[in-house]
Amino acid sequence: MSSAKRRGQARGQDPEVGGSAARRGPNPARGRVAPFDGPASRGSGSAAGTQSQVAGSATGSRRGSNAGTQAPSQPDSAAGSQSQSAAQVASIARDPAREGPAARATDSARNVDLPASFYNIDNLYALPTEFTKRPGFNQTGKAIQLPVNSYEVVKLPQITIYQYDVIIGNGAEKRIVQQKAWQSKTRKSKVGPDCIYDGNKLAWSMNPYGQIKFMVDLDEEAGKGPSKEGRNAFRVHITPTKKMDLSVIMQYLQGRMQQNAAVLEAITFLDHLMREGPSNNPRLVPVRRSFFARDGQRADLGGAIEVFRGVYQSIRMAQGPKLVVNLDVANSCFWKPQLLIPTILQKNGWRDPSQIAQQFQRDDQVRATQKYLKKLSVKANYKGNKQPNTVWKIDSIARVNANTHRITWRDPQTGKETGERISVAAYFARRYNLNLQFPNLPLIQMTKKMKGEPVYFPMELLVIIENQRYGAKLDETQTANMIKFAVSPPNQRLASINDGKSWLGWDTDKYLKEYGLQINKQQVVTSARVLPPPGVKFKNKTEQPGTKGRWDLRAKQFINPNQKELGSWGIGIFGGRVALNPGAIEKFAMDFVKAYRGHGGLVSNNKPFYMKLNDDPGKAVEDLFQATGNNFKARPQILIFLVQNRNAQHYLRIKKSCDKRFGVVSQVMQAAQVQKGNPQYYSNVLMKFNAKLGGATAQVVPAKDSGFSGQFPVPTLFIGADVSHASPGSEQASMAAITVSYDRFGGRYAAGCQTNGHRVEMITENNMKSILGPLISNWMSEIGGGRVPGQVYYMRDGVSEGQFTKVIQEEVPHIRAVLDKLSNGKWGGKLTVVIASKRHHLRAFPKQGDGDQKGNPLPGTLIEKDITMPNEWDFFLYSHIALQGTSRPVHYTVLLDEARHSPAALQNMIYEHCYQYMRSTTSVSLHPAVYYAHLASNRAKAHENVAAALGPQGGAGFKQNQSASSDTPRSSETAPLLAWPTGQRVEYSMWYI
Repeated sequence: MSSAKRRGQARGQDPEVGGSAARRGPNPARGRVAPFDGPASRGSGSAAGTQSQVAGSATGSRRGSNAGTQAPSQPDSAAGSQSQSAAQVASIARDPAREGPAARATDSARNVDLPASFYNIDNLYALPTEFTKRPGFNQTGKAIQLPVNSYEVVKLPQITIYQYDVIIGNGAEKRIVQQKAWQSKTRKSKVGPDCIYDGNKLAWSMNPYGQIKFMVDLDEEAGKGPSKEGRNAFRVHITPTKKMDLSVIMQYLQGRMQQNAAVLEAITFLDHLMREGPSNNPRLVPVRRSFFARDGQRADLGGAIEVFRGVYQSIRMAQGPKLVVNLDVANSCFWKPQLLIPTILQKNGWRDPSQIAQQFQRDDQVRATQKYLKKLSVKANYKGNKQPNTVWKIDSIARVNANTHRITWRDPQTGKETGERISVAAYFARRYNLNLQFPNLPLIQMTKKMKGEPVYFPMELLVIIENQRYGAKLDETQTANMIKFAVSPPNQRLASINDGKSWLGWDTDKYLKEYGLQINKQQVVTSARVLPPPGVKFKNKTEQPGTKGRWDLRAKQFINPNQKELGSWGIGIFGGRVALNPGAIEKFAMDFVKAYRGHGGLVSNNKPFYMKLNDDPGKAVEDLFQATGNNFKARPQILIFLVQNRNAQHYLRIKKSCDKRFGVVSQVMQAAQVQKGNPQYYSNVLMKFNAKLGGATAQVVPAKDSGFSGQFPVPTLFIGADVSHASPGSEQASMAAITVSYDRFGGRYAAGCQTNGHRVEMITENNMKSILGPLISNWMSEIGGGRVPGQVYYMRDGVSEGQFTKVIQEEVPHIRAVLDKLSNGKWGGKLTVVIASKRHHLRAFPKQGDGDQKGNPLPGTLIEKDITMPNEWDFFLYSHIALQGTSRPVHYTVLLDEARHSPAALQNMIYEHCYQYMRSTTSVSLHPAVYYAHLASNRAKAHENVAAALGPQGGAGFKQNQSASSDTPRSSETAPLLAWPTGQRVEYSMWYI
């Protein structure tokens, strides 16, 4: 192929430096060790892979990707007539090359927090959807002025913005190639340095240009002369598409125009404008919406991983109407920049390099290590290296080592091959006077090749380049260290936010100045309210916790004790370091019964049966169940297991056998705690114990000035729903859980679970019908007097704002279908749909006297102005106290409200129900219907039909051994969970609590 023809094509593949790879086979191909004075590297790259992020206080990543990123907002279409504008937006924003199926269709705006109404593009308005509008504001409780971590945009660009399509090479080049081509001197000379690029397809400028085409030779840009045959030259094609008028944003916010493509494009531009400056700051490492600096706060997590504290930034449309910028702390994991050998040792917990050689005799160890090293960027560090700054990417661990692999010697003067074949170790000794310390360790093969042949390096010479993100699952020790680092009190968090704000440098950002975007550096202070705190009613007294958000169980009887007197129950003791003799067990049983009776529990005079257990959990459950039944000549009502440690797999196996083999509820307790005999520990356990036996802990009593009376005018049902996903790399199915309230005040909840495909967030039609149908049918028999509920609240957790439309268009019709079927016709009740989310970056920092002693907002703090959505009904609610760190509110969005609640009626009810969570003496952060669904979806993993010998399939104890991305959906076909034993009705108890 001619040189001219080559230059006319897009390339971007790595420069030639080798041939066939020497993998783990018996006859490795002839290759090169690569410091050999060959062609210099043509570009560096950062390690590929996803990023493990924790934003704010350390959070788990149960929903796959983006453990610490915020999901944008979603639907509020006005009518089907808007489908045309939605299609226009989709055609502009869709970018299939970006982030795979998990990315929203509005990919070009994926870093922008837009109103929910923009995100029904996923379905292109297949069904017109209009969410409930804000009916007003809550007037109950106490008004306060509350600073939040948002900053108002005070001036928008007043100039015309010109948008361009950009194609670099063939349009699908690697991101690093696109970045280098765009940052080239050639490009800047053509369109000016102030032109903003989204890193993929779009660019914006203050200046109008016609169609521009030019070539960028990356080798010439690096001062190496023209690239050979144009291999590293790329065509850049910039095409003007439209003029943008940013005034459409305020027109939309003020209700003077409907949402359309122009508004979305304007917000997308502003987002990229704000990111352009910090993204080009060499001090900062950009990670989507967040920025990190090596000279900022960081900590060693162990295992060759460290965590950086950075700053998160996003722009939002908000009530007011206004635009605000949300700033928050972001925490992200990176590889430690160090030699490769210590990295492998620390990552695997090995002693010394000799253990590497020993462990790498096993193919599975090589594969596991190779998986996390693949595409990691390194440099070769040794005296005499003529390419010390060349960046290489690891491809694999070769089967050969420096003693066994031979290469052809080249004359140092002429560079010509002599025909002599020498080992890699001998090559370094002869060429560089370097005696390798560990020549028996496998060579590392790079992704680049040299003259068609693979490139290898001795492991000991490689150094990991700094600022490379670590995307795999953290182990238990790393997770604990991450939590310690990420959790910070409000004053420290605010200081970190201010540090991050100084990194971003809004006042000095040349792009913001040139385009005319100004942001107020002072926090938004919103008019919030502290809702009236409710009372907590027990059988014998009512507690008034006020704004403390907590109480105790001393001298209090449960509002509802167990339904049937406890007479047949057993205690099993696993062996271990805590030796419990029969006397100690008998004392525990007596104290436990005494405590339960003190709380109103009904227990017969029969002593419980107890025995030592087999170490195998499955056999232990069988033995205790049979022996207890034989002892009392009655089926066991509950079984207690005293365990020696917090082994998650051991716990799940106990639950699996109790739930699915024998149909009996169970309680697991720590033997060490039993030995201490702490009455408070017994009381805490007894809340769960009583719930599993059919009782309830307490009932909320609304304050006199609450907007909620505490009484439902019609038979009312709460439905909670959540879907939990497997650990990164796990093949476990996603678990859908649905809870249903099982009393008249929303205290007790039954739960059903089922597999829901692989990483499928929407609950399938089959699951909704098969789980919800029996639960509501049983509710009708036991609670509803044979009637269907007149009011249903659907509390949904775990969906991003980009999926709100799917909830309305997919899940809600399935709920209605169940209710229609049970009604033997059209269901005549009213449905209220509320989404509860904790995946956001809003934090509040109350003034002195408006918060608790740690500086967090008081329980009942409600935010519904200034930083909420411009039109839709959403609010942030603090309903709990923070035991540590900076508390985070729950973001509630009302998608549908057929009952037409007043703000006070719905908001106060949601807040007050957080005080009757069954197993706590504090108010909780999330409505119990959702909280219980989360518990049940995680517990359901114990119900998989998987042999115990296979070990953990996900979660604690699971070792990542798959390369599947957490964002990659697989087939929706998954094996169902084990069925419940027939006739025992355990599925209608609080088995999951």
